[in-house]
Amino acid sequence: MFAPNLTARFPKLLLLLAILLLGALVRFWDVSILPNGLHWDEQDTGYQAYSLFKTGNDYFGNILPLFPHSFADYRTPVYIYSAVPIIAKLGLSAFSVRLVSIIWSLLGLILIYLLTKDWLAPLVLALSHWHLQYSRKAVETISLSTCFLLGLVCFNRGLRQPRWLVISALGFALAIAAYSPGKLFVPLFLLALVFIYRKSLLKISKSYLLASVISFSLIAAPVLIGSLFGPAGNRFRDVSVLADPIRRSFQINLQRQEAALSVGIPKKVGLSPRLFDKLLHNKPMDILVTVFSNYLQTFSPEFLFIKGDPEPRHSPSPNTIGQLHLIEIVPLLLGLYVLVTSRRQEHHLLGAWLLLAPIPSALTREGGVHAARLLILLPALVWLITLGIRFLIRKSLLLSGIYFLLFLGSTFYVYGYYFTHYRWESAQPYQWGFSDMIRLALVSSPDYDRVILDFNHDAPLMTYLFTTNFDPAAFQRLHPLQTVFPAPGLAGLEGYQFGNIFLLPSGSRSWIDIIASHLLPGRNLIITTADAITTPLSSLNRIDYPNSLPAFYTFGINNVK
Repeated sequence: MFAPNLTARFPKLLLLLAILLLGALVRFWDVSILPNGLHWDEQDTGYQAYSLFKTGNDYFGNILPLFPHSFADYRTPVYIYSAVPIIAKLGLSAFSVRLVSIIWSLLGLILIYLLTKDWLAPLVLALSHWHLQYSRKAVETISLSTCFLLGLVCFNRGLRQPRWLVISALGFALAIAAYSPGKLFVPLFLLALVFIYRKSLLKISKSYLLASVISFSLIAAPVLIGSLFGPAGNRFRDVSVLADPIRRSFQINLQRQEAALSVGIPKKVGLSPRLFDKLLHNKPMDILVTVFSNYLQTFSPEFLFIKGDPEPRHSPSPNTIGQLHLIEIVPLLLGLYVLVTSRRQEHHLLGAWLLLAPIPSALTREGGVHAARLLILLPALVWLITLGIRFLIRKSLLLSGIYFLLFLGSTFYVYGYYFTHYRWESAQPYQWGFSDMIRLALVSSPDYDRVILDFNHDAPLMTYLFTTNFDPAAFQRLHPLQTVFPAPGLAGLEGYQFGNIFLLPSGSRSWIDIIASHLLPGRNLIITTADAITTPLSSLNRIDYPNSLPAFYTFGINNVK
């Protein structure tokens, strides 16, 4: 017979299983082709995992690196290393790299149930299109939220059974390593966590606390040191509000000039700013205003409930769907009331989470509405919404019933939009057809002296490596890659050669001028994205996006003597 406590919990476990099945259904459905394409970042993740599986090195040849080195950046390690066993088993494909995200997301559903002890929380998270968006694409942010939830769940259990604190420390450390916002958010949150539970922690054996600190430091310290002083921090330095000092200086000088002109000071060359204008308009003030504005934008109704993230890769609609269901504004406000009036430690913890989560994103340009950098906020919002729903149920079964009907209507609309309209809208942002063009080049190459791929603002190199399963060991031997010239005197056609296939780096080129020059000898097939052709050419074959807009052109150049 079942143990009494297991028998009592069986209905809840059965309900949790049903929620997991529902969450799995909406995450697995058409995941290989929706989002419609496979973005460069996703391919890079898969090829890094493939290289680590095949050689033990990243594709630049670094042995088991803490930060795998990619073409554009040094990547965070957790998602890539977790992808290795799946890539090893299933190979390189859109399904295999996105399966990693699905697994992380389903673990997140289990962990938020263990955190809140309420089946409503995983249900809200399972039907969250914000969570869905990052459960169906191969990006690191989903691993950050799940590792953080693991740390928090084990911390709660560790207050009663201290050995769990070591696992908690590992979860928090992995969260720091998982995605860049965690490098700031997790340490800030841990300070709040220690303060809130200081009395409980003082009662725990120092040996467990010491073991937890050591476990945390073994992972977190190298990550933080590498990010602060090494190339792993380049990405943050590029996107932070401190970047682009020339633009900031120009903007500040313009503001000072406008302030002087507004009080009647005549405009002249070399106008010196007044002391008042210097105090009002300066770099520290500009940075502070930008960060504060970003922070407030995160909690704006426009971002949360109306429009969401304007980037199509981060949101199913840049204009009509917020990051949360519009109807969820009701339980969110009720949950906020519960939070403010509560004296429970766990609610103080939730308050700290809500306040601290937007800070890392607020320190970056456009960070106030960047859904990927802000995903760590979502489980806290889900917990807050769950508190509000419970409050509504206690107050009125009728109103709570009306809420659930409206929520189902909203879910039907949002998911209907995602699985229909977003199928077409996601094609261009997710680089639909890039792999197909690589395959077309491979099939066509025997019939031509050279096949040239020009993806204009995007580079086809990673797509070639991913699509062809190019041997990572062979690629590592090619470093540093040398550009080659298809023909003498053709500046702008420097590219990377694989057999008779030439991959051009990102950049604009005039194919009208290239054709007119007659300097490209032999039989050539050109495969370009549609935006690489600015002037109509004869003999173009057009390949369309799923919504019938032009995606690619192919044409031949024959200069056979």
